[in-house]
Amino acid sequence: MIDNQTDLLDGDFIIRLTIDGSEYEEVELKVQDPNKTLRELVESIVNVFELPKMDGGGNPVQYLLGLDDDEHTILDYEDEYGREQILEDYNVQSGDLLHLISVPIAG
Repeated sequence: MIDNQTDLLDGDFIIRLTIDGSEYEEVELKVQDPNKTLRELVESIVNVFELPKMDGGGNPVQYLLGLDDDEHTILDYEDEYGREQILEDYNVQSGDLLHLISVPIAG
């Protein structure tokens, strides 16, 4: 387990993450590059945790990040102008809790 206090003081960017439909509940994850796009970040998380890219019916699975806030905000990969978003665009701070949500895409 990562010691948040020590890591935060060292300048590491840590997010706490729950992964929908898995045994992973509030794991701590060091973000190597907080300026990585949300799309790249989600792809990295899916690869690190070896999450399925297809559901049981053979449909592709899309993964989205959500904030742990009152509105259960889903983080859009792009803004209204098509610019790729990063964690900072949603004011995500080191130590924040995010949710990775799996959404099967019907064929």
